[in-house]
Amino acid sequence: MKKNLIVIINGAGTTGNELRSLYKRLKKDEEDYFVYYPGIMPGGFINDYFPKSNVKRFKVFIDETLELIDDPYFDKVYLIGYSLGASTAAVMAQKSNNIDKLILISPIVKNPNFRKFIKGLTSSLTHSKKLTRIERIFYGEFIRRIRIIPKINIFHLQVYFFFIKKYLKGIDKPTLIIETTRDELVKEKSIDFIEKHMENDEFERYKVESSHFLFFDRNVRDDVIEKIEDFIKEDDK
Repeated sequence: MKKNLIVIINGAGTTGNELRSLYKRLKKDEEDYFVYYPGIMPGGFINDYFPKSNVKRFKVFIDETLELIDDPYFDKVYLIGYSLGASTAAVMAQKSNNIDKLILISPIVKNPNFRKFIKGLTSSLTHSKKLTRIERIFYGEFIRRIRIIPKINIFHLQVYFFFIKKYLKGIDKPTLIIETTRDELVKEKSIDFIEKHMENDEFERYKVESSHFLFFDRNVRDDVIEKIEDFIKEDDK
């Protein structure tokens, strides 16, 4: 009996732990679904720095993951991308005809203004009394790390955004976008761009009042995970 495949692609700049709760939830139904979560994709933090992740390395990651996606062992394939990983997921959705549904979470589709991002994140960390202890630790560590990223690696990231731009147009898979309304990195116009160039009427923008790091936000995390799970499994009900 064939299984359905769920692929989760993490963003850059973390260890992948923020998606662990999503992974554990989707992994519960092991009889019908195989969940693949590489965790750290090219571009993620290793110790205290961004490694050099040029377009060639991203292509290798994409091609290797597509080999799994295109394996005839799987029936339906659901692709989830978060942050920078959402852009990578969009590339895969264009390259493979075997992807049935696409979920983009806080998708970064162009080079962020890191100065504004750091300023906004620092302000949130300094003034917000709503942050949990885990959120404060994570935000502080993220700010520390991102400040020491070598400029050459930022350049590689800019080149990668140029590479993925053409793949953001004409996505023809049913798509769910989790849109964070208080996002420090992703602006509403970026989501508008994706919606404008979609070639599938099955498109939903699910707005969440949270930051780019929504999976550390206990007020919205469970709701978002449930929404993603329902979107994936609605055809099986």
